[in-house]
Amino acid sequence: MPDRVLNDHVIRFATFEVDLRAGELRKNGLKLRFGGQPLQVLSILLEQPGAVVTREEMQKRLWPDTFVDVDHNLNTAINKIREVLGDSAESPRFVETLPRKGYRFIGAVKEKAPTVWSRSATIRFLVLATIVLIAIPVFMISMNVNRWREWLFVSTPRIEALAVLPFENLPNAPEQEYFSDGMTQALITELGRMGGPRVISRRSIMQFKGSKKTLQQIARELTVDAIVDGTVERSGDRVLVTVHLAQVSPERQLWANRYDRGIRDLPILEAEIARAVAREMKVKLAPEQEGALASRVQVDPEAHLEYLQGLYYRSKDTEVELLTAVTHFKNAVIKDPNYAAAYAELAITYFWLGHPESDGPPVKQTGPPAKAAVAKALELDPSLASAHLALGLLATSDWNWPEAERQYRLAISLNPNCGECHGQYGVLLQGLGLNEDAVTQIKYAVELDPLNAGNRNQLALIAFTSGQYDLAIARFEALHDSGWYRPLALSYAKKKNYSEATAKLSKCKTNSSTNVWCLSALAYVYGLAGKKREAKAVISRMTEISHHRYVYPSRFATAYLGLEKDEAVMWLERAYDEQDPALFWLKVAPIYDPLRSEPRFQALMRKLNFTENQGHAGASE
Repeated sequence: MPDRVLNDHVIRFATFEVDLRAGELRKNGLKLRFGGQPLQVLSILLEQPGAVVTREEMQKRLWPDTFVDVDHNLNTAINKIREVLGDSAESPRFVETLPRKGYRFIGAVKEKAPTVWSRSATIRFLVLATIVLIAIPVFMISMNVNRWREWLFVSTPRIEALAVLPFENLPNAPEQEYFSDGMTQALITELGRMGGPRVISRRSIMQFKGSKKTLQQIARELTVDAIVDGTVERSGDRVLVTVHLAQVSPERQLWANRYDRGIRDLPILEAEIARAVAREMKVKLAPEQEGALASRVQVDPEAHLEYLQGLYYRSKDTEVELLTAVTHFKNAVIKDPNYAAAYAELAITYFWLGHPESDGPPVKQTGPPAKAAVAKALELDPSLASAHLALGLLATSDWNWPEAERQYRLAISLNPNCGECHGQYGVLLQGLGLNEDAVTQIKYAVELDPLNAGNRNQLALIAFTSGQYDLAIARFEALHDSGWYRPLALSYAKKKNYSEATAKLSKCKTNSSTNVWCLSALAYVYGLAGKKREAKAVISRMTEISHHRYVYPSRFATAYLGLEKDEAVMWLERAYDEQDPALFWLKVAPIYDPLRSEPRFQALMRKLNFTENQGHAGASE
């Protein structure tokens, strides 16, 4: 039986090493995304290489007081170990399964012969080493040897950008996915409010969920120099969270901790973890930030679980999932009427549910409950960035552009790392024709959310609304399948390339026959191309759809723009009566250029509070 060699706290085998103190598995010196129960199981097996560890022993070590499905958890952990080590159950090199008995580690653990010291020799060595360590720095500093002084007193490099990777859901139960995702989002929000390093937004980091990429690879893609990752395991009313903070270059762990708390303490735990991470990154918090983190109020645990599920579904963006998110946020505030964050997220969700891009219900249905929810959120917590974001969004539905800008700026001041806040502020500036300022905000949103194609599409859209159609086409096409097909098609249409425009629209939202967002653009392109019969056929299809569900009037206005100007204006006037959010684009969208000299259109522009001095034409980048 090979003997295990324990060098302080590191066990080595093949090209791997397990650092028990740091809770890490490394391969060729690079940290792997591996932790939680799989790492615990591997550590137990490595304690006695070659010896059989029974399932009963594992249960006593890992789950002594908790009722869990031991077989399922162990099988999941062993499978994860084999996946990471490149092992297999059929021809094992490291972990062998013994049916009805247990498991054993069969790989060779590397030996390192220990050095034998006498007590007196050890004392002499320590005394001499102490003298040397004191004398050399004193000598070098006294001689003003700057290069050596900097080397001796080198500090941890300043962390400029941080990514919180999706926390691993243990033991990989799909029904608990919202829980680990919600914890990830909560930590991103807490860290973002501190105004220290740039914190990558949720949409980008979620692309690494379940990824086998190394920390170095992930860091390069996100352009960050530190990464937080961890695991979340919920069992009944308890939750076990492990968290690691690692510097990327040179790769080393800066901090790690493990928390075993009750569900009731979860919001407080999220703030505690954020405060610990900030402390390790040497982020100096303002007194009000320290106070806000330290004074997190307890939230009803069932309400918090509803809130986490609401966050999970709001990120999906479809009408059905937005409705599901509304249900969870409403349940959260019913269970805890003082839950400010849940009210704010409810207001934001209502806004997007009543937006034309969601093909949901009209604003007259979603607006009042959204305004009631955000008012309650601000009453409970005026410092909540998400509440001011919600107010900014809702102000655009009231055509109150100065108030929308004020609220977006407030939201950004409260959470400088809110990618959604920067992005929506940029969209507002674009809609007002302030393209240079819009580009600045959206480019920063890209820095905060580099893998979110929406922000890059928005930059392409600025090129479109400023009449730079070749640039718009190049940018949309560069995004491949992530590009927005509708404005890409409209860009081709403005260049009179109608065949390419219709080809792009055939891909729009998987060419859904009921997607009026795409159908309206198709009717517009057919009208411009002189294909009136085809355009009217598409409009007839849209009319049929409107008999079964709400269709925003702006969609019909777009469809008629290529056929009849008076009909298009009539639908825009109806859109105003119904508070259609798509009227936001009336000032800058090139498709409305043929209507700008029409008195009725000009009257509508005044009703929408658009003025000539709000913006300037042309994008400046």
